[in-house]
Amino acid sequence: MKDFRVDHLKKSYGAKSLLEDVSFIINEGEHVGLIGQNGTGKSTLLSILAGVDFAESGDITTSNDYRIGYLSQQPELDDEDTIFEALYKGDHPTLKVVHDYEEVVEQLRENPTSESLTKRYSVLEQKMNEIDGWQVEVQIKTILQKMGLTDIQKKVGTLSGGQKKRVGLAKVLMEEPDLLLLDEPTNHLDLEAIEWLEGYLANYKGAMMLVTHDRYFLERAVTHMFELVNGRIEAYEGNYESYLEQRSQREQIAARMSQKQKRLYQSELEWMRQGAKARTTK
Repeated sequence: MKDFRVDHLKKSYGAKSLLEDVSFIINEGEHVGLIGQNGTGKSTLLSILAGVDFAESGDITTSNDYRIGYLSQQPELDDEDTIFEALYKGDHPTLKVVHDYEEVVEQLRENPTSESLTKRYSVLEQKMNEIDGWQVEVQIKTILQKMGLTDIQKKVGTLSGGQKKRVGLAKVLMEEPDLLLLDEPTNHLDLEAIEWLEGYLANYKGAMMLVTHDRYFLERAVTHMFELVNGRIEAYEGNYESYLEQRSQREQIAARMSQKQKRLYQSELEWMRQGAKARTTK
């Protein structure tokens, strides 16, 4: 089983401490919603887990072949790339075969009599058969269609911020990593795309951690909730509704304990006062 383990992460910016002692485990297939007040360090934590930022101390432990896909709020893409090139950048072996196959098909359309292209097509067709690349190709086309990315020959530099976010989202979904790290994935998506993404992530076989303000999205897509409070993680089983119920129970217990402690202090104080009076009358 592929697990993702985090122990005692600490991160601060100047005098401000964001992450004080963050520890947790994400097991294979678990879907985690990360919540917390604005400015508590949710995006910072995701970027550290993705290896984009670094903690001052602590450990992250995974297997050597563990793959992480990260969507930041503003994905870093090369403006000179086409959408097609941006989507297939990376070292994912299956996506490389699909990319090369799609590329040679396009080249053959322009030059159908080329013997070298025909031979390359045959080799890649065989590879597609070996890796079940046809199913991957269908899945990729579905993702692109749902993200509204129909003209994949457009330059990234011509896209709006929202379109770039959708390219970044499509890219990490295509890669199907062991752990998806998604920072506000529903931003710039229409209702139809959000509903499709909810269903896709709910059925995603890998692990996931996402940050979103869309509580209905959390309700459907996650199996666990992490709340970042005072630089630490408080973990809850279940979706967002289950989190609310458990949080309410914890607060009620804490309130009762607080009242009990308060009564104990009052009793102790009264005992001390009575003792003081008794001593003065001796």
